[in-house]
Amino acid sequence: MNTAFLNAKNDFLAAAKRTYESGIQTGTGGNLSVRIPGENLMIVKPSGFSYGQCTEDNLCITDFDGNVVMGGKPTRESTLHGNLYKRYPQIGGIVHTHSPYAILNSLNFSQVDLVTMHSELKLKYPIPVVDVATQAVTEEELPKVFEVIDKNPGLLALILKGHGIVTMDKTAVKAGQTAELIEETSMINWEQKKFEMLK
Repeated sequence: MNTAFLNAKNDFLAAAKRTYESGIQTGTGGNLSVRIPGENLMIVKPSGFSYGQCTEDNLCITDFDGNVVMGGKPTRESTLHGNLYKRYPQIGGIVHTHSPYAILNSLNFSQVDLVTMHSELKLKYPIPVVDVATQAVTEEELPKVFEVIDKNPGLLALILKGHGIVTMDKTAVKAGQTAELIEETSMINWEQKKFEMLK
């Protein structure tokens, strides 16, 4: 095994473990991927497995078009992940979670405001909500995702309306940390909005 693959595999497994232990994704939902540097390949979470069940034994590797190179059935979000890697070479890892407060915000607001000092420091931009009609982002709906990222090249995340957080970074571990911060910020934002309505 080459070093690039080993590093990608270790990043994938560490991100899966952290995301599972953080509790921001329950059941078998959500998905995760890591780019294998130097290849047009990615490690993706296998379909039907929880983050906590991801191991070396069930790794799934596909190309950026979702064609399986190794392992079983990949996540249904392979289209989104592969196209993000193709379009944005700086992305090394992607984490998607069905985090409840982020989803709640997405059903009521067009973005999640950075209401804490920590979120302002780390995230830079309010987190935009992208309204997609399908449960898994299709080729036809990708331009909606690309539009918000192209508008703010430093953007680390977005929220799919009614669906959940998508975070992107150099590593999946960093992307997972961002997802945790967005869920925390979404919770504070929601509670703050409720408080303002009661005033």
